[in-house]
Amino acid sequence: MQVLTEELPDKQQLQGNLVDILHRISGADPALITPDARLMEDIGIDSLGFYEILIEADTCFGIRIPEEQLLQFKTVGDIQAHLEALGPASSSDPS
Repeated sequence: MQVLTEELPDKQQLQGNLVDILHRISGADPALITPDARLMEDIGIDSLGFYEILIEADTCFGIRIPEEQLLQFKTVGDIQAHLEALGPASSSDPS
């Protein structure tokens, strides 16, 4: 069975993009931004940072995350799993 990867970034690429986004938002060391890292406690994402994540997810991945859902995420892995499950909102991929 073959997984369709033409429209979705693979898990490593998605994780890399997410690390880059979280690094830009928080200024945290990218080495600390692991799937188990807690968004607020370990990375230092504040309430404004959560809104920046919403904007970046839409801009970079074409995925809209409802605000109330994003606020429930506790770890980087929570966001990554959500992005992997949803995929892009549109089928056009600029890459």
